[in-house]
Amino acid sequence: MIQSDRKLLIFVVLGCIIMALLGFAWKQRTSIPFVTVPLEKIATPFAYGSARVLSTIQTGIRIIDNAILGLIDSDSKDNTIADLEQKVSNHDEVVAENIRLRQMLNYKSAHPEFTMTLAGIITKDFGTWTNTFTIDRGENDGIKPNMAVVVPSGVVGFVTDVYPNSARVQTFLDPRSAIGVIVQRPESRLAGVVKGDGNHPNKPMMVNIAREGDVLVGDKLITSGYGGIYPKGLLVGNVLSIENDIEGFVKNATIQPTVDFHRLEEVFIITSSTVQTPDKAQLEPKLVPQTQRDQVQGAKGAVIQ
Repeated sequence: MIQSDRKLLIFVVLGCIIMALLGFAWKQRTSIPFVTVPLEKIATPFAYGSARVLSTIQTGIRIIDNAILGLIDSDSKDNTIADLEQKVSNHDEVVAENIRLRQMLNYKSAHPEFTMTLAGIITKDFGTWTNTFTIDRGENDGIKPNMAVVVPSGVVGFVTDVYPNSARVQTFLDPRSAIGVIVQRPESRLAGVVKGDGNHPNKPMMVNIAREGDVLVGDKLITSGYGGIYPKGLLVGNVLSIENDIEGFVKNATIQPTVDFHRLEEVFIITSSTVQTPDKAQLEPKLVPQTQRDQVQGAKGAVIQ
C-alpha cells in the first residue's frame, strides 16, 4: 500500500517537472530553437484544429443567440404593434362615441319642449316583415308603451312592449307602422300617412295621396302630430319619387328616411312633451234621408245642378 502511494507520488512529481520544463522551453522557444521547433511542429496541428473547432462552436453559438434574440425582438415588435393597433382602435371608438353623444346632447339642449331619456340599443331585428330593436331602458326607467323614439336626424319609431329593464321599439319602416306626416313646404302643407313597405324595407311609402295633391320630389316630410304618439314637427324623410296608383285615382310617394337605421346605436325616448297635439274633432253622427243624400253626393254619377 505504501509502495503504490510512493509510485503515484513519483509519477505526479515527474509529471510536474516535465510540464514545468515544457512551459519553460515554450517561453524560451526563441532562445532554444532545437527544442521548441519540434514541439511547435507537433502542437501546431492540434492547436489549429482546436482553434477551428472553437471558432465553429463560437459561430454556432452566435447564430443561435442571434436567432433567439431575433425571435424575441420579433415577438416584442408584434406585441408592440398589436398594442398600438388596439390603442388606436380604442381611441377611434372613444372619438366616435364622443361625437355621437355630443350630437345627442346638442339635440336634447335644442329641444327643451321634450323630456327625453337616452337609451342604448341591445339587439336589432331588421327584416322584410318586421323592423324592431330592443333598448336597455324599461319600466324601471319610466318607459311606457306608445312613447316616441327619436334621434337628432329624425323620427325612429315608438315603444311597443315594455319590460322592467328593457323595451322593444318598432320603427316606422315596419310594415305594421303608420305615421301621420305633413309636407313641410309652405305652399303645400299636404297631410298624409307614411307606411312601411315589406317589399322595400328601407323605402317607406306616403300612400293614398289625392291625384291633385301638392307633393313634389324633394319635399321634406315632418310629423303631423295626429294620432297622439309623435309630437308635431319631427323630421321623417324626403320624397324620392311619385307614382300614380294602378287605378289612377290616387298616387303614392317613395320616401327616403332622414334616419340611417343601420347605424343606430343610441336613441332618445320622449317621455313627455309640451308640444300640443291637434285635438280630435268630436263629430256627432247625423242621419241624412236617402233622397237628400243622393242630391248632395250625386246618384250613379249624376252631376249635381
